[in-house]
Amino acid sequence: MSEQQCFVQVDGTPGSPPQGTAGIAAVLRAADGRVLSWRYARAAARTNNEAEYQAMILGLQLALQRAPSAAVRCLTDSRMIVDQVAGRSAVHALALKPLHVHVMALRQRFRRIEFVAIPRELNRLADALAWEALNGQQELIGFVAKQQR
Repeated sequence: MSEQQCFVQVDGTPGSPPQGTAGIAAVLRAADGRVLSWRYARAAARTNNEAEYQAMILGLQLALQRAPSAAVRCLTDSRMIVDQVAGRSAVHALALKPLHVHVMALRQRFRRIEFVAIPRELNRLADALAWEALNGQQELIGFVAKQQR
């Protein structure tokens, strides 16, 4: 019997300019690329790196809920976070340290997990969901109101 595999794509954005609240998103995909589930939310974050860590936490929680026995490849467009989680670089920013600890604790709950940095253009769905979480509905309502004038 072959091992079940899945991908978790994650992304986070603190907005522009950052205001202390980020949009975060995670997309769970089957090994063949089909979207199985997604989540998006708002989270406290002042920087892009904080938002990316928050998104990774959301993604790992989603994978644990929906595919707890699967081998997971966590995909993010943040090479820095991949390097920190893999132990190739240290976490210096004080605000990132508790988020890193949280990711490392979640990591231990997987039988097999790999973290992979991907190009931003391959992470469009997670990126769009993160922006939707941050301000999508408000922007849509504002757009509709302008069109009705």
